[in-house]
Amino acid sequence: MPPGPATTIRFVAHRHVLSFAAALTVMLATFPPNAAAADRNEARFRRLLIGRHDQARVAALQSIPSDFQSRLYALPIIINALETLRKDGRFDRAEQLGQPELPGGVRMMIDFVGTIDRPEATQGLVELLPCERVTWAMAAIGTLSKNQHHAAIDDLIGLIESEHFENSYGFRFTLARGLKQMNHPDAWEGLAKLFDRVDGQLAHRLDQEFQDITEDDFGGDAKRFQAWRGLVGLSAENDSPEPDGLAKANAILSQDGKSSMPLPERMGLQPSKSAASYAREKRLKPSHYYGIDIFAKRLLFVIDRSGSMRTVVGGRARIQRAKMELITAINGLDEQCEFGILVFDNEVRAWREDLVQATEENKRNATRFVEYLSAGRSTNTYAALRQSLSFDPQLEAVFLLTDGEPTAGQIVNPSAILLDILRRNEVHNVTINTIAIAVEPLMATFLRNLSEPSNGEFREVR
Repeated sequence: MPPGPATTIRFVAHRHVLSFAAALTVMLATFPPNAAAADRNEARFRRLLIGRHDQARVAALQSIPSDFQSRLYALPIIINALETLRKDGRFDRAEQLGQPELPGGVRMMIDFVGTIDRPEATQGLVELLPCERVTWAMAAIGTLSKNQHHAAIDDLIGLIESEHFENSYGFRFTLARGLKQMNHPDAWEGLAKLFDRVDGQLAHRLDQEFQDITEDDFGGDAKRFQAWRGLVGLSAENDSPEPDGLAKANAILSQDGKSSMPLPERMGLQPSKSAASYAREKRLKPSHYYGIDIFAKRLLFVIDRSGSMRTVVGGRARIQRAKMELITAINGLDEQCEFGILVFDNEVRAWREDLVQATEENKRNATRFVEYLSAGRSTNTYAALRQSLSFDPQLEAVFLLTDGEPTAGQIVNPSAILLDILRRNEVHNVTINTIAIAVEPLMATFLRNLSEPSNGEFREVR
């Protein structure tokens, strides 16, 4: 049977890639190079990079020899192709057509540029940071940070004022992770600025990270390190028992050990209190759900109501216990929180289409909704997770409760669901927490592996 159109395209693209690779190898091995042949191969390579077929793009990148000279030769071609693709409107319509906004081949191009430690590589990626496509900007942040392009730190810090930062939790998380990966004093100071602009789950995560930062992370600069600790609301580590300036002045003006004038308070919210430490005190008081602390400010409860939830354990149906735990968690939410509820059997149903403020009225309404829940039919876990990730761009955490293996939906194989959801969550960076009710060991492993990559927690309930 002759090859179909798709096969032909792949074959032609692969043939062109192979010829480019061979020509590039010969060109680099021969001095002086044949200018005309080089121009033809560059043009052919560039056409593959900016073409419509992502598989051809991937094959072209894989054809580049691994030696540094060859990679350096390809660098300006790839940077130029990225600039062309950034202006290509077809990627703006990708999601409407069911295609990824950031194809794998374009992601490989961005990653390739990041592996080259040259100013032009740094600049090429910096020019992607203001891209309107959030996934492209996030990919540029990721590769700049992973490869520690320290010259781009100021550009990353500048993104704190961007619309993406304001509109997307996933973007804020990616930027925070990127500055941390830079592991540079300038980046730590940038993180202090970011820390002052976030709350909920991300603020909690950063608070934990900051506990482990030492003077060594500031190149031994004790003064700069102490100033940074003040910015993030950590107490100063004073090695010297010397009194500060106000105490010294007061001692000079005192007679017979008694102060002749009152010691003034330091300027600020309270004596010795930074804005960051004040903000820390004002952050959410966590509620709990199956023993998991809720630090997120914007969260979604996802509840399995399949037929197996009717199973009676200890004189009570599983769904009844699940409802009681959920109502307790909702009533314990800080009023600053925003929350939502998804329930699923073979279909997924939302209590509200958007996250709502945790007011007393909304808590009462949510409680009534939960009280009337009953067990349904099969288990469409994949649809519930997909809808969770797309529920709100500001969503910080998901709490998934289920008692069995997926039995309905587009994907039912747990391993396939895991790979798909983890890949999609690379954009959203949602913390996925999972609660397993009397599941088999294979399902427990699936739920544990679903939560761990996002630093979520797994609980098993019998």
